[in-house]
Amino acid sequence: MKNRNKSIFIGMIAGAVIGAAFAWVVNDGDESDESRVAQLKPTDYFALGMSLLTLARQFSDMLR
Repeated sequence: MKNRNKSIFIGMIAGAVIGAAFAWVVNDGDESDESRVAQLKPTDYFALGMSLLTLARQFSDMLR
């Protein structure tokens, strides 16, 4: 497998895992649980997404 194809495949897998984790965090708030401390706002989800993108960029810089 060429390096380019391998990089694309790894990126697809990493994106799917990050997307699934983000969706799990977002949907976890739908349950009515009294023990939760605070509800997350849309800006909190945006900040979480940006943090995940920054983390992914740092990992890619480490691999170079």
